[in-house]
Amino acid sequence: MIETKRPPQNTRREITDVPSDAGSLALHVWRPQSGRTKGAVFYFHGLQSHAGWAWEVGPRFADNDVAFYVLDRRGSGISPGDRQDLPDAETLLQDYIRAVAQVRAEIGEGVPLSLFGHCLGGSFLAALLQHPDFDTRYDAAVFCSAWLGKLHATLDEDGLRALAAERGTQPWDADLKSSDFTDDPKYRHFIDHDDLAVRTLTRRSRATLLELERRYRRPSRTLPEVPFTFVSGMTDPIVDLDSAHQAFDALVSGRGTITKLPTDKHYLFYTGVADQLVDWMSAHTLLQGLVRDA
Repeated sequence: MIETKRPPQNTRREITDVPSDAGSLALHVWRPQSGRTKGAVFYFHGLQSHAGWAWEVGPRFADNDVAFYVLDRRGSGISPGDRQDLPDAETLLQDYIRAVAQVRAEIGEGVPLSLFGHCLGGSFLAALLQHPDFDTRYDAAVFCSAWLGKLHATLDEDGLRALAAERGTQPWDADLKSSDFTDDPKYRHFIDHDDLAVRTLTRRSRATLLELERRYRRPSRTLPEVPFTFVSGMTDPIVDLDSAHQAFDALVSGRGTITKLPTDKHYLFYTGVADQLVDWMSAHTLLQGLVRDA
């Protein structure tokens, strides 16, 4: 059983609204109750997860004086939208553009902001960085256990064309197993019984995921001179790390760092390296503020 080494203290959780055409999306934030926010992390959740999965992680970041933000993507968590049917890529990216801008406006220009994309959230983050409308300043970007370019790596040209043209609403099962995410029985029980988890997508939703990949595989803008990191376990039961690293390297033009932590599971925050990852990400974020001010 994983033990929380540093019980959360003096932290608070809030839920604010991000306007969208589908209604207000839920933006969750954990921040130090003292108000001493020295840094911020904006987290892009994966396919089946949502902000509720951060019930321990959020307070841990806040204990480090780092505010932790998670947007429940439309159709995920407590945000409105179809649970199994993703809208087009542009709609989803515009949601993130507004949400990240809202966070920056809230914390101010002087607080360092890191973007953190886990699993499928890494594809949303990568596509966002290439979007011409995304002009919010960020200080670091981290891709965690994210199989960047997965569809392009696993489908041939005929398969890619067929998927791009897919308009079907039949369900596609992502076949995600809690045992791939964590060994801990507590977290496996939570994942298996999470009523808000998204476990299937319509087939046309996979075409949206392909469009996300295409957007960052054909870079249209030069990324800023900030640190880019890919972090994962030593191995991953879901992600082909060699393929993911190649896509990451192409995305950041060879300016990235690859970090591996001692676990073989996919969801690092539900493993024994959780505290190590939180502390590293907190220090990494705060360091950017010191570098900028030097």
